[in-house]
Amino acid sequence: MNYVVFEMNSDHLQTLKTRVILIVFLLMSGCIHNYEPVIKSITADPNPVAPGGIVNLICNASDDDESSRLKEEILGFSWSAAYGEIISENEDNKATWTAPNLLGDYSISCTVNDQYNGIDIFTIDISVE
Repeated sequence: MNYVVFEMNSDHLQTLKTRVILIVFLLMSGCIHNYEPVIKSITADPNPVAPGGIVNLICNASDDDESSRLKEEILGFSWSAAYGEIISENEDNKATWTAPNLLGDYSISCTVNDQYNGIDIFTIDISVE
């Protein structure tokens, strides 16, 4: 029976350890994928609204990172409206919009982001009648 003996000095052993760590890191990082948050809808109650009336808004969003290690990420919400006044006290998925005193259709947008730069934007139109 023939045997082959390999001798490794400490430099070779350190290089081998570094390569193993690098391979493990690359395999682990390939398993992480950030899915973009998705806004399913914005509900507005009431819609239509009277001039100067208040509309309660809820942004229904989720982030489908269940298959990865990012599933515990937190979503951030920001609201915007060109007309009227929009307030989101806790910067969460709920806001109130005070309609302007002029009749017409107005757009309100919600932007949802996660801490890994995933983003989605959804806009709803509200009629002031």
